[in-house]
Amino acid sequence: MNLPLEGITVLEFSQYLAGPYAGLRLADLGARVIKVERPVHGDACRQLATKNMMADGDSLVFHTINRNKESYTADLKNPDDLAKVKQLIACADVMTHNFRPGVMEKIGLDYSTVSAINPNIIYGEVTGYGTDGPWSKKPGQDLLAQAVSGLTWLTGSDCNGPIPFGMAVGDMICGTHFAQGLLAAIYRRVTTGTGARVEVSLLESLLDLQFEGLTASFTDNTLPQRSHSQEHAHAYLAAPYGIFATNDGFIALAMGDLTKLSTLLSLPALAKCQHSAREVVNACLRDHLKSKNSGDWLDLLEASDYWCSDVFDYQKLTTHEAFTELGMRQTVARANGSEIETLRCPVRIDGQRLMSRRAAPELGNATEIVNAQLADEHSSLRQVLPGSKQAASERPLPLEGITVVDFSQFLSGPSASLRLADLGATVIKVEQPITGDICRDLYASSASPGQSSAFFRAINRNKQSVCLDLKEADNKDKLERLIKQANVVMHNFRPGVATRLGIGKAQVQGINPSAIYGEISGYGSTGPWCNKPGQDLLLQSISGMTWLSGNADTGPIAMGLAVVDIFSGAQLAQGLMALLVQQQLQQRTGSTEVIMLESALDFQFEPLTLYFQDGGQEPQRTKTNGAHAYLGAPYGIYQTADGYLALAMASIPQLGELLACSPLLDYPDPKSWFDERDELKKILATHLKTRPTAQWL
Repeated sequence: MNLPLEGITVLEFSQYLAGPYAGLRLADLGARVIKVERPVHGDACRQLATKNMMADGDSLVFHTINRNKESYTADLKNPDDLAKVKQLIACADVMTHNFRPGVMEKIGLDYSTVSAINPNIIYGEVTGYGTDGPWSKKPGQDLLAQAVSGLTWLTGSDCNGPIPFGMAVGDMICGTHFAQGLLAAIYRRVTTGTGARVEVSLLESLLDLQFEGLTASFTDNTLPQRSHSQEHAHAYLAAPYGIFATNDGFIALAMGDLTKLSTLLSLPALAKCQHSAREVVNACLRDHLKSKNSGDWLDLLEASDYWCSDVFDYQKLTTHEAFTELGMRQTVARANGSEIETLRCPVRIDGQRLMSRRAAPELGNATEIVNAQLADEHSSLRQVLPGSKQAASERPLPLEGITVVDFSQFLSGPSASLRLADLGATVIKVEQPITGDICRDLYASSASPGQSSAFFRAINRNKQSVCLDLKEADNKDKLERLIKQANVVMHNFRPGVATRLGIGKAQVQGINPSAIYGEISGYGSTGPWCNKPGQDLLLQSISGMTWLSGNADTGPIAMGLAVVDIFSGAQLAQGLMALLVQQQLQQRTGSTEVIMLESALDFQFEPLTLYFQDGGQEPQRTKTNGAHAYLGAPYGIYQTADGYLALAMASIPQLGELLACSPLLDYPDPKSWFDERDELKKILATHLKTRPTAQWL
């Protein structure tokens, strides 16, 4: 199949995760991504070995995030190499980097210099904390950004102290935002010919990830209040929202009527509880649910469509027929024959899975090819996007002129259309008369300004609302008129519902053949789970995600945000914008589908790839100060005499000298920093309590 971004050339100067994650998505969607790397060492991520695991000389992290790319080596301090790179820039459509502010200026590849070489280029840059301000020179590292963004106070119970998300969530969401910005800029370049500078920062992305909680906090002027119960999974949601132990495992319970739950569980005391009395509800459920096995409870609850799920580890997940049905697992191969098992792209185009057989590139594998193409005036290495047609000021926002008709509710779909609206599209939200989007009544904490919840207000800003009962035959003409004016039509109903309502893909494209169609479902339209509710906590629980955060003895812990909703919506926005580009470049429309479970798996592409190569060994969280199941000491957050301190990757002996902690000097072997991380973290945890945070900093 022809992919939406075919012919577009992206130069990636980015390293590690955030920038390369955006490049990975552009490559998945058809772009040619050329990584510009240092000779000999290449991208620093090539040596970032998690769990001391390497493959074919490069870290598994590098393999996971750089599939389907090429590698071009150049010493940017060498004038001859720099001249070649500038030739390459002149041929490119997009260029990205994630160096600290000021680095590209020193090299001579800052935006003003690059735009003089290529006036219409899209120039993208990722920073940790922006290009100015008191934190601009701080290292843009995931755990550190989580720590200062407030994110670590949302997960677990209030007796735990701060708990980071057990993966590089900042890098992932920042790379996702970066891809969205680049795709929007590509669309504007296709339609107007004007280039752009696209900027994202790790901190801003982590704040945006918390838009629900921060909006609630701004509205009611309170801080998030985690429950005393380890089971509870969201600081702003009422009971029974959480993960509970059973006789033989765990089950997840989402929002639901307590009276109904009381009847289903034969637990009369529960009917007398209030949703807001989280501790009472959780205590009542905690004792009762241990009396039966998970399967017994699930049989009772699922039969009555009460939102619940099993809690899977990776072994249960990857051997289940529902996982096999998705076809997310793929094998990629290098030129030397070595293979890596990893995951595919979670965005489907025209019903097709986007598979790739090309593994991450060997260092410099395309240098000679690219140099030959630079020397050949008839080479295919040239810009495919058009040059300037109008001044950028005529269309300041990239998606101005695009109309989106959005039938989606709750969070996943509306978060996609929110981003399209932010980028200039007109979003018309179609709602049921009287009740509207169910999210209008999803109250967070006590924050409920006017007649709508803070959550609803946060995710539906900048949109219009049209009331239309899709079940009424008299509204058919109104529905058709609405669809005829749309560039994009989208929804997040369960499989089959959209067709019954008259807005299935074939029906919409019959009314408006040029409309781009987007949909989100929980588990896809086929397979044993297709009719399960696509709810965030349940997807976290079934995808293995809950075994990544916290410490080894805490059981499964949900990440205290709707991360699956947010990432699913972000990936739908990427697919829709890629199809808008395709429509202009290839004169054909299309459809895109995002399955929330696939998004939850893609969110875990790093630990799942490690799991595949590690003989099916489950992730092992540390006994104390857990922050990432696959990273060694000192990676974690530690209590000090007056607060907390986050420590990222570091040389243990060097850290011992800096902290005057002599026991750390006994661990010179980097391999021991993972193998003996529990002992090392115990030493650090004791030592760091002796002084206040500011002194350690």
